[in-house]
Amino acid sequence: MPPLSTLALLSDAFSVIAPVFLVAAIGYGWNRAKLPYDSAFITTFAINVSSPCLVFSALTRLHLSGAVMGEMAVAATACIVLAGLLSVPFMLAARLPVSVYLPSMAFPNAGNLGLPVCLFAFGEEGLSLAVLFFAVMSVSQFTLGPALASGRFDPGQMIRTPSIHAVWLAVLCQLTGFTPPQWASNTTTLLGNCAVPLMLLALGVALSKLQLSGALRTLSMSALRLVLGFGVGLLVCWAMGLTGVTRGVVLLQSSMPVAVFNYLWALRYGNRPEDVAGLVLGSTAMAFIALPALLMMVMQ
Repeated sequence: MPPLSTLALLSDAFSVIAPVFLVAAIGYGWNRAKLPYDSAFITTFAINVSSPCLVFSALTRLHLSGAVMGEMAVAATACIVLAGLLSVPFMLAARLPVSVYLPSMAFPNAGNLGLPVCLFAFGEEGLSLAVLFFAVMSVSQFTLGPALASGRFDPGQMIRTPSIHAVWLAVLCQLTGFTPPQWASNTTTLLGNCAVPLMLLALGVALSKLQLSGALRTLSMSALRLVLGFGVGLLVCWAMGLTGVTRGVVLLQSSMPVAVFNYLWALRYGNRPEDVAGLVLGSTAMAFIALPALLMMVMQ
């Protein structure tokens, strides 16, 4: 019989995974049942309204020091860059197009999946730190992601990304000690609370539309994404001396599967979207299997 501490950790891990899985499953089943779902509205609202409000409200609710914010920004950048760079030799050896597979290896699903997992695992503090990781990834994903998929760099994309503006406004409030008016805090909190369930529903709907093509290649690269993400997360935590909730959030966020946005950019620019769709589906399925063990590791 497993020791009591192990059973407690398993129970804690299940309490984190269950709501994430169930809400995503609702989105999956909703679309498979062909019930009304306005994908364009949900996606646009989540990107332009609820996610920026979540970023702003989460970062202003908890008073994080400039040192903590800088530390998380460095950790997130290191995880993204290292995962991308270390994946290149594998792509070259397998003769896979770097422009197609590099974004999937570098950009984890730190939003749809990472934010709710960190919220349920570590509460408000975990969510705020996870939002910082997500914000750094959003900046790079909304600039380098389209550039790799389309073959051209568009700096205006960053200017048009509301979450990025929410980040610098929240950071400015933190650094200056400015407290937003209560009406502004209540409004952004209310709208931000929509973000996590909307992200999970959108993830479930997106997964219901994807197909696993080129199974062996897809599963191999999906496994590579998860292994690289976890390994890079461990390396960054060790190199930076991260501990506690910060270490747990970096490990979880870095270990997330391929972000759905990689598929959306590939689809928009015709950059072999079927290959990227397989990576999203394959890595997400693997991540759900691996999450209990990962959560037990970071929560003990």
